[in-house]
Amino acid sequence: MADDHDTPAEDAPEVGELTPPDRTLMGPGPSEVHPRVLRAMSTPLVGHLDPSFVEIMDEVQELLRYTFRTDNQWTIPVSGTGSAAMEAAIGNVVEPGDTMLVPTNGYFGGRMEAMATRAGGATPRRARASSSPTYPN
Repeated sequence: MADDHDTPAEDAPEVGELTPPDRTLMGPGPSEVHPRVLRAMSTPLVGHLDPSFVEIMDEVQELLRYTFRTDNQWTIPVSGTGSAAMEAAIGNVVEPGDTMLVPTNGYFGGRMEAMATRAGGATPRRARASSSPTYPN
């Protein structure tokens, strides 16, 4: 008896080549992708256990240390959004019982507060209107 997931190749839908239009990303930026980056992204893939991947990661870490002026050996790239980076940072720094001051005057402050709470941190409320600055007491 054939598995429901076994379908002959001739039944597969025809899918053309992916050709997205050129766009200017209008998030925090705008973000143009340099042609050198696009060329690098079109190179053959290597697995995370491949020795060349380790060499590439070492180089990326060295460049990140230079960029952020640090000698921290644990400097690593985080592939994701700014929220992913916030989650990684808060999840690795905030421990249960820690207090984290989060000036909550908008959407991202609220997200940071939720992340700190999930990590077990206390977040004293200092909410302000989104147009008002938050000053320490």
